[in-house]
Amino acid sequence: MKNPPICFICGKSCVSSMENTYYCICDVAICHDCINSTKKNDKTWVCPHCKEENNLEESKLFRLI
Repeated sequence: MKNPPICFICGKSCVSSMENTYYCICDVAICHDCINSTKKNDKTWVCPHCKEENNLEESKLFRLI
């Protein structure tokens, strides 16, 4: 069994807010509270681990269709 996602920045578990958690291809999770510190602009955030630029909406586990 895999552990729940842990925010790379603050270290808290994201299990209760997985729908508001952002994910990078390098397997880093960023919680809703910390995402603002990684934003490049209104549509993009930069992973603090691998420096990949990610689309805010597309990097959520659950997306509105």
